[in-house]
Amino acid sequence: MSTLFAKVALNIPARDTFDYAVPDNLRQRLRTGVRVRVPFGSRRLVGYCVGLTPTPSIAPERIKPIIEVVDREPLLDERMLELCRWIADYYGCSWGEVLEAALPAGVRHGITSKTIRVVEPVLRGAELRAEAATLPARQRKRAAILETLAACEGGELTPRQLAQLAGCSLSTVEAARRAGLIRYRHKLVTEHPVEDVEPEAPPSIRLTIEQEHALEVIRRTRERGFGVVLLHGVTGSGKTEVYLRAIAEVAAEGKQAIVLVPEISLTPQTIRRFRGRFSRVAVLHSHLTPGQRYDQWQAIKRGHADVVIGPRSAVFAPVQKLGLVVVDEEHENTFKQENVPRYHARDVAIVRARMEGAAVVLGSATPSLESFHNARRGKYLRVVLPRRVQGLSLPPVEIVDMTAEMSETRRLCFISRRLEALMRQALEADGQVMLFLNRLGFSTLVFCPRCHHVLRCPRCEVPLVYHRRRNAAVCHYCGERQPPHGICPACKMGAMRLFGAGTERIEDEVARKFPAYPLARMDSETTRRRSAHQELLDRFRRGDARILIGTQMIAKGLDFPQVTLVGVVSADTALYLPDFRAAERTFQLIEQVAGRAGRGMRGGRVVVQTVNPHHLSILKAASHDYEGFAEVELDHRRSLGYPPFGFLVRVVVVARNVATARRRCDRLAEKVAALSEARDFQILGPAECPLGTLRGKSRWQLLIKARSRAGARAAVRVLKPVAGSSGKSQVILDVDPVSMM
Repeated sequence: MSTLFAKVALNIPARDTFDYAVPDNLRQRLRTGVRVRVPFGSRRLVGYCVGLTPTPSIAPERIKPIIEVVDREPLLDERMLELCRWIADYYGCSWGEVLEAALPAGVRHGITSKTIRVVEPVLRGAELRAEAATLPARQRKRAAILETLAACEGGELTPRQLAQLAGCSLSTVEAARRAGLIRYRHKLVTEHPVEDVEPEAPPSIRLTIEQEHALEVIRRTRERGFGVVLLHGVTGSGKTEVYLRAIAEVAAEGKQAIVLVPEISLTPQTIRRFRGRFSRVAVLHSHLTPGQRYDQWQAIKRGHADVVIGPRSAVFAPVQKLGLVVVDEEHENTFKQENVPRYHARDVAIVRARMEGAAVVLGSATPSLESFHNARRGKYLRVVLPRRVQGLSLPPVEIVDMTAEMSETRRLCFISRRLEALMRQALEADGQVMLFLNRLGFSTLVFCPRCHHVLRCPRCEVPLVYHRRRNAAVCHYCGERQPPHGICPACKMGAMRLFGAGTERIEDEVARKFPAYPLARMDSETTRRRSAHQELLDRFRRGDARILIGTQMIAKGLDFPQVTLVGVVSADTALYLPDFRAAERTFQLIEQVAGRAGRGMRGGRVVVQTVNPHHLSILKAASHDYEGFAEVELDHRRSLGYPPFGFLVRVVVVARNVATARRRCDRLAEKVAALSEARDFQILGPAECPLGTLRGKSRWQLLIKARSRAGARAAVRVLKPVAGSSGKSQVILDVDPVSMM
């Protein structure tokens, strides 16, 4: 019998595949798409069999045999292997790293049990907070664990969730358990992620002419086998109804659809709507237990779901007959993965659909300029829904100049007189109010007015954000916490003051101004528990909360007909970040959050508070003029060669000190520069990152700006072998970056 060799992709930042010999006793079980355990140096690793060949790429005598076959049947089919290979090549990572990301942890580990382990503190209430305060400084991580549990009292966190929220490792959580500070409890999980969501009764809707046209364009695109439709509809124009009708046609043909949403907070609302139309709906997202994800994944793979709903990772759902992919709010940055593999789910969805002969619908009221440009040059089909359904009007937007407001009132304020008056008017008329501020915490700055010292994270060098309920100044990057200082630690004389506002401070101010009206706050702090998103939104939908304060979680996709007023507390939070997309993001956020108002017959209005009332992005958002904004911004991008008129690759070097990071960055610049003339790209840098220090490490970057995709890919091929950790530094390769920080 001739020797057979397997090509195995490992979850390490190394070359794509390694050859291993297939022992005779494993031949019958080994197939492409199963996982295998293999020797790798002194370790034993689990990898993915991506191919079988009689001819190895190296000398047969150097090849080690496979130890065992892990799976009974393939977890990945040929199409998914091909997609993951494309992602690895395009985004500059290893094939094994992508394959690992494509499979939920519950599937990889075969977790089918409905029992989960949750953490609970030994002490409760005031005793728990007192215990956290008395722990010595060297046990700050344990104190953070107790503070997190106190903040989430009544909720349930797994050890991993607790570690993430407290900014520590699982071993630190385990050490706290051994020390008697916390204990584990096993809980039987009986809820079903889809069946426990009450379906929304389908309304009797007659499509508008524009919706009928959009549906016909999608239908013709599907008949051709592959194509991308940009569904550009103003907020409230009925894009979801178009999705539902298009998917119904797909399901009638025995095919499946994937619906990608940008936020987990949108998932319950989306499930509710889709369950009203389809009996076989599956969901995939990180708030499911490993066992739930395993069950949902298996149901999808077996063809028991017509529709799969989820955030970016749902693009890997194992549907067998893909007919349509919908990317709702396609402009959202959350579709971009910020760790390896750094893929963009919108772009991966398009590549997957092309490979499988399916259609893609990109929906947005504020399309990304890349998608808008692709539609203008004919790469995508663009369909416009210019009006809201049922004859509803887009809400009028009023701009309040906060500089003039503070000058007139001679005080620092966060809720202007105009916004307060309109809130009172809306609430007294039995309406609901949404307030948007994309900042967490109580105050964004703790500083000394005498010497201007700012309380900063010692590991990240960014200002700490004060959280009143935790009574701590917190770093949102590494989790560092410090007690609020009374006297300035720098000059020893001035009293530390709080400046700026986050959602927590706005909540306090609104509660003081409107004590008779129940309110809710929706941000990453209040939605830590597994079902918190759904509970908060259900509470607001029922009217149990009349005012909803939140971050970008409330800015998109939500539909509450009783909301008659939306207030943007500060439109300037992202406006002057060192990022070429800052103006675009500001426009999108204002337009999207404004779209939450006036979605019922009572109408609505929007107030935008800003210190930049004449900025183009704010003025254009106030007049709902997307195309006017896009034309000006695209001209600006064209002159600078930024996307969509060029392609970017961001290279970040992370090291323990500045000298090492800069030296490594210089060497990488020299390595790439040799290609620059032949491939027609430009190298910007090396330069220190805008966030120059994070988690105690220095960060330097290069920005490669290519005129063609081929030029960008040539640079990626040169840099891919050095990506990952090496010696005293780490090289991060980010293709088509959405964050420049």
